[in-house]
Amino acid sequence: MRRFIMILAIIVAAAAFTTASAVRTHYIHYGDTLWELAIRYYDNPFYWEDILEANPQIEGVEYLYPGDEIVIPDIYGNIISTDYQQYSQGAYTTSGISRVPQLSRLLLETTGMVTPDPPQPVGYVVETDLAREYQFQEYSSYAGDIMAIDIGGDQGVEVDRVYKIYKMGEEVRHPRTGVLMGNVIRVAGVCRVVETAPASSIVLLEHSYLPVDLGDFLVPYTSIAPVAVNSSEVVSEMDAWVLALQNPELERAYSYDVVFIDRGSQDGLNPGDVFSLFEYGSDVISPSGGTVTTPDLQLANLIILDTTPATSAAMIFDIQSLDLISPGERLELTRKQP
Repeated sequence: MRRFIMILAIIVAAAAFTTASAVRTHYIHYGDTLWELAIRYYDNPFYWEDILEANPQIEGVEYLYPGDEIVIPDIYGNIISTDYQQYSQGAYTTSGISRVPQLSRLLLETTGMVTPDPPQPVGYVVETDLAREYQFQEYSSYAGDIMAIDIGGDQGVEVDRVYKIYKMGEEVRHPRTGVLMGNVIRVAGVCRVVETAPASSIVLLEHSYLPVDLGDFLVPYTSIAPVAVNSSEVVSEMDAWVLALQNPELERAYSYDVVFIDRGSQDGLNPGDVFSLFEYGSDVISPSGGTVTTPDLQLANLIILDTTPATSAAMIFDIQSLDLISPGERLELTRKQP
């Protein structure tokens, strides 16, 4: 009996450890809703209530503020698979199944890049959150905040002019060669000019995807073209390596996260091309005494969202493994736009 109790305790402890280790968090971006987060993390919108229940600090579905960190809980029980239309048992974590990429305009607008030649700034953020009570403190700005930029009427700035705000990130080196690939350039938000002076302007931060800080730089806003998803299988071989993750808070990438890879337009890549992550087969000894090679297992698919000459941004839209994607992973091109 004592042995049974000890075994049961070990099982419970192991289950608790698995649950705790699999829990992740999410930083709220402009436009996030609990319904869409449930689709993103569980492929099932009706689990929005589980996210709300796991975050008692959220007063209601309308109280999601960009920059806030919330818990994305594990969901246990019967989860319907959108691919197989059947119920599966057991723990459902942040891996997800979505054979067709779900590409929103918001996702495309926030892609960012890895490049040694970032977009040419036309100005910089020089004051954040002008409505704050204590001016001597430094604050980040979020959607709805008023900020100051260092360009104005003398530079041709007009009221209602729109700018995209970029944030300079960390240097990235190739995981295999060590060659410097450039810096991660992340999209922090979009602002609109509401008042101008000769050498500066006041802007409204209309959308924020990351906290906007002093020194973040501006480029004129241009709308992102939609990405076609009608790619077809390819036989030509091309591999790529994951350089970095779009989200600076993550160490591993999940379903619908964006990663940067070391192939770009000069390699013939276009938005809509698809790379895959494989677990490669190995030689094993059969009980019959012979040696057989196990097949390669496709673990994840990623679709190219945008390219620079030497790098691309890609979104994970189908991941079949709990071994999530980290910088240094090797990918293979499997589908290409016709």
